[in-house]
Amino acid sequence: MAHAWQKMGAMRTDQVLAMQKRHRKEQKTLAGFAYAQLLELREDAAGVGIYVFHAVVEAFSRVLPKPKAVRRPAIERAFGLSSATLAEEVRGAEPHAAQYLEEALLEEDEVILTDSERALCTHVVQTAILCLHEACAARA
Repeated sequence: MAHAWQKMGAMRTDQVLAMQKRHRKEQKTLAGFAYAQLLELREDAAGVGIYVFHAVVEAFSRVLPKPKAVRRPAIERAFGLSSATLAEEVRGAEPHAAQYLEEALLEEDEVILTDSERALCTHVVQTAILCLHEACAARA
């Protein structure tokens, strides 16, 4: 996760846009879900959530086997879990991604997230982490 985050931080704007476009193509349903949820937040908070989402997707795009496309039923199942259950499943499946998510949302200096904004960003990105983990496992 740290490598993906650092690489994204060094990207030019055009590279970030190309990466986001690739993610929206490769994980169309998952990206559509994340954007729909996160764009309900105020602009700055949505931007933080979307950035963290793309960092997670980028990290998963570098593992083998690469995750297959995430389908709506998997997203609905994961998103429907309670916050505590989802967090537990994510920590058990992908502890590094879970740690990155916590740090990324807490250490953001430029944008102060409200508790409800942080909770939604966390739930959406944890949903993505769990779905991508399961999509990788399905390819193995």
